[in-house]
Amino acid sequence: MTHWAERLFREQADLFAESFEDMFEAADEEVADLLDLLSEAYDHDPDASLDVACGVGRHVLALAERGIQAEGLDFSPAFVERARDRASDRGLADRTEFRETDMRDLDERSGSYDLITVFWNSLGYYGRETDVAILADARELLTDDGVLVVELSNRDFYVRNFDEATVSEDDDRLSVYRQEFDVETGRFSTRIDIFDATGEGYDYVDRMEWENRLYAPPVLRELCEDAGFEDVSLFGGFDGSELTLESETVVAVAR
Repeated sequence: MTHWAERLFREQADLFAESFEDMFEAADEEVADLLDLLSEAYDHDPDASLDVACGVGRHVLALAERGIQAEGLDFSPAFVERARDRASDRGLADRTEFRETDMRDLDERSGSYDLITVFWNSLGYYGRETDVAILADARELLTDDGVLVVELSNRDFYVRNFDEATVSEDDDRLSVYRQEFDVETGRFSTRIDIFDATGEGYDYVDRMEWENRLYAPPVLRELCEDAGFEDVSLFGGFDGSELTLESETVVAVAR
């Protein structure tokens, strides 16, 4: 049976990318906050970065705009093509590189990076053992003083504030979200039905579905430690804010 990631990120890549187009603006602020955190709290100012499962490259481009030689990996050909086009449009082709690579094949990569990032719930697709292997392979690509940064939605926040269904409309497109949570596995199942608004109502476009595990913050720390990182700090955002039950995201900085 085809894994959901194959359909969502390859067969439906254009629809998925268009549905989350508005997140580009947020990436610029997130990267600015992260670099400030690394500089102030860790005295770390990276020169070369690698974004694992980079999608359409929003964080890679934001890093490059701040003078970092930034590379992104993703297994979606459509995402990689979009990322390259955006880099060219923004005059960043000389400071960016995008490769079509599955994050499960990091052990086949070579290189040396001051900063490796895994953002926006890019773990939890294939199981805990695979996630530990991905992080361990990332560690092998870091410089001696390099830093890994992982960002996930805060499982504890979303369990406390679980919403089974929501509807949003933007730019003449209606999205109907439905979600289920499995207490035993910690996996969230999400289904989004997409409609285009017309003068007389709505035309159905397609359905996107995915199922991934969100790790509770202490478990995310354990994943990093199991991957060989000795110093792992958890924050409630890229700005280094305190992690609480009301933090929507958890950011792990591992060395």
